[in-house]
Amino acid sequence: MRILLACAAILAGVTGLALDWSAIFPSVMTVSATNAVARSFPDAFIYFWTYFTHLTNLWLLVTYASVLSGWRWLGWFRRPVIMASAAAFITLVMLYYHFMLAPTLKLEGALGIATVLLHYVAPILYLAWWALFAPHGSLRFSHLGLMLLPGIGYVAWVLLRGAVVHEYPYDILDADKFGYGGVAIGVAVLLVAVTVFSLVLVAADKWLARRTASV
Repeated sequence: MRILLACAAILAGVTGLALDWSAIFPSVMTVSATNAVARSFPDAFIYFWTYFTHLTNLWLLVTYASVLSGWRWLGWFRRPVIMASAAAFITLVMLYYHFMLAPTLKLEGALGIATVLLHYVAPILYLAWWALFAPHGSLRFSHLGLMLLPGIGYVAWVLLRGAVVHEYPYDILDADKFGYGGVAIGVAVLLVAVTVFSLVLVAADKWLARRTASV
């Protein structure tokens, strides 16, 4: 069951990323009414991976690969705190999209399918896999800072890149539009949300460990 669920999740994640890739790359590498300047492949590649949805779904795929393969060089992704961090941030991706972005978007075709896979199917499958098959009992509330670190690093990277190329993947991180003060407020709200998710996950980890021990 552990392998079957992981394989289903891998299929959903790979399919979603591939569909997004196939839809986004041609649109940004050619001149059109909605794209005034064609990007080079390296520029398009970086642009694709500036989106947190793509990065977090790649994170999930690497986690599955790490657990299923047992490769030592991917061992960092098997650490319970990193696996829980992935769960917290993929929850943010799902809920932020559902409540903040979905009401304003109407995506069809490949992008529509990819959106469902990356924002709903992959997150739900990972949360189920984490609850059922990840090792539990070692998380501590003191791990909260480490769990938040990937998101903080992402924000820092987006802002540094944006200061150079003046391009941001999300309005909430657009320092040109809202200034760094406005971005700081938005990021603070998101950090509070992820902190709540992380606290819930640590508590769930403790409960799952006790439940397993009592069986």
